[in-house]
Amino acid sequence: MKILSLVSVVFALGAAGFWGWSALINVPVIYSGFGTLGTQMPDGSNIAGVEPFYAALKLISKLNALAAGCAFVSALTQALTLLPRK
Repeated sequence: MKILSLVSVVFALGAAGFWGWSALINVPVIYSGFGTLGTQMPDGSNIAGVEPFYAALKLISKLNALAAGCAFVSALTQALTLLPRK
């Protein structure tokens, strides 16, 4: 059962790492001007279109999915440690 606790801790740390990484991603600001959409990057430059915004959201959602998967495995292994032993 000790190995399950160690697996739980590793996956919990993985979840925390992925969620922390996703929180550090800079999401560009979308603006509208004269009928076109543009994106203002974190460094202040402007780009026509919204592709950088959607790329940032796509990366954040992938990292959040990985973090949720790690949290699920962590909770599952922790629950298995609570089962009665023979």
